[in-house]
Amino acid sequence: MGTSTEPVYLRVLEDLRSRIRSGSLEPGARVPSRNAIITNYGVGETAAKHALAALMAEGLIEARPGSGCYVRKVPAAGFLEHDRPQFPGSPFGLAQTAVLADGEHGQVVARRLGWEHRTEQVQAPPGVRKRLRLGNGAMATMTRYTLTSDSEPVQLAVSYEPSELTAGTQVALPEQGPLAGRGVIERMRSIGVHVSEVSEEVSFRPCDREEAAALAMLPGGAVLVVNRVHQAGDRAVEFTEILVPADRYRLRYRFSVAG
Repeated sequence: MGTSTEPVYLRVLEDLRSRIRSGSLEPGARVPSRNAIITNYGVGETAAKHALAALMAEGLIEARPGSGCYVRKVPAAGFLEHDRPQFPGSPFGLAQTAVLADGEHGQVVARRLGWEHRTEQVQAPPGVRKRLRLGNGAMATMTRYTLTSDSEPVQLAVSYEPSELTAGTQVALPEQGPLAGRGVIERMRSIGVHVSEVSEEVSFRPCDREEAAALAMLPGGAVLVVNRVHQAGDRAVEFTEILVPADRYRLRYRFSVAG
């Protein structure tokens, strides 16, 4: 129940969002226009505009020039499995095969998975300096990763390691050398740095235009954010931010139970 202190547009937003999620407004259905919202809900033009903009930012509706706004046809969410720490840049991976509905039977199809990556030396951004406890002007080895499935982007990951930690070693570049792509723990162990803890923080936020373009999303769409830190004792030796389209994928964790 709304209160008098809440913005007027929230009443419209919550009702339309509820109708979309319940199926009252089905995928492909036309959403009430700005004028229809003004008339039906007794609100002003600004409230109607904000409600539609919020639904679009949440990825629930899409605008068709000259026609209006329609409920998006969102595919069923897939799973990214947290059981592949050997993958570069991210602990999440996709199965190599998928089962597609085919009448009463399932049709097993092979996915074409791909990783693209680029490494460069950069001055660590403020947020990264804080995570890795680096001083002003400190350099970091930054590697950008994109995971694709059948050429569709699945996730982005940006990894940072203190440049001074790996400089001059065989693992200075994460995707080159004898341990290319073997993961942070094994690479660090090879130079005498023993990772003792890996922590992850999961949240979500709207994506910006650059991220949206890379993930084939609408700007402002929701992304799952995983901030991962590898610790060697008291020292953080790697920090990664992983972005996943929230409307297309869920993160699935599995834990073995001893005994």
